[in-house]
Amino acid sequence: MRYLDAAATRTALGMSAAIAAMERAFGDDREVPVRTLLGPSLFMAGRVGADTGVKVVSTAPGKPFGIVAVFGADGACRGLVDGPTLTAIRTAAGAGLATRLLARPDARTMAMLGAGAMAFDQVTAVKEVRPIFEVLVWSRDPDHAAALADRVDGQVVGDPSEAVGAADVVSTATPSRQALFVPSAVRPGTHINAVGAFTPEMCEIPADVVRQARVFVDDLEASAAEAGDLLQAGSRPDGTLGDLLAGRMTGRSDALQVTFFKSVGIASQDVAAGAAALDRAERLGLGVVIG
Repeated sequence: MRYLDAAATRTALGMSAAIAAMERAFGDDREVPVRTLLGPSLFMAGRVGADTGVKVVSTAPGKPFGIVAVFGADGACRGLVDGPTLTAIRTAAGAGLATRLLARPDARTMAMLGAGAMAFDQVTAVKEVRPIFEVLVWSRDPDHAAALADRVDGQVVGDPSEAVGAADVVSTATPSRQALFVPSAVRPGTHINAVGAFTPEMCEIPADVVRQARVFVDDLEASAAEAGDLLQAGSRPDGTLGDLLAGRMTGRSDALQVTFFKSVGIASQDVAAGAAALDRAERLGLGVVIG
C-alpha cells in the first residue's frame, strides 16, 4: 500500500490528468451515496468502475486534515492520498471539465472570486482548457488576493462585480452565505463555476443569474440536498456533466447564453483522482510504501 503526502500528491496528479480523471468521475459507471457528517469529520464513500474509496476530512475551520483511501477490484487498499490536496485538485479539475464543455471557445478573461486554499487550482484548471490571458482576483482579504494574483500572474480587483463584468469565465470558491456580485454584472455568454457553497445555507451566485442560466451540476441527488445556490433560487438543474459527456444533452446553445456549473463535490471525484494519482505514483516510485 502506498501513501502520498501533499507534495507527492501534487507531483503525481497534474491538472491535465486530473481533468481526464473527472471524465470517469462524472461518467455513468459510478455510485455516490450522500456524504455523512459525524462529529467534526465528513465521510464520503464512492465507486468508479472497479475502484472504490472513502474520504474523511475535517470540517473545522482552519484545520485541513483528511485522507482518501482507494481500494481495488479485490477489495485491497491500493493506497492513501492526502485529503486536502486531492480535494483542491479534483474540485478544480471538475470545474475545468465543466469549462471545457460549456465555456465559449474564445474565452480570454477569468474572474476568480475567493483567494483561499481552492483558488490557485481553480485558476490552473481554467487555464488548462481555455486560452486565458487575464486573471482578475477578488477576495475579502486584500492580502490573500494580492498573494494569489502574484502566484497566477493576475490583477487584484477591489469590487467583485467589476471583476465579473470584465470576465468570460467566473469561478467562485468562498464560504459565503450571500451572493458575491450583482446580477447585472454578468455579461451575455459568461460561464460560471461555483464550488464554494456546499450546504443549503451557503450561496455565492445571485438567484436571478441562476434562474436565467443553463445549469449543470455534478450530481442531481447531491445538489438537491446541498447546493444552496440552486435551493435558494428555487431552481433545478438542466442536467449533469455526465449528461454532457454521454451526449444525452447539449451544453451552450449560442454564444450569448450564460452557463453555470454548480459543484458540491462528490466522492467519485476523490476515487477517480486518487486512483489516477496512485497509478502514476507507482510508475514513478513516488510516496511511501507501507507494509
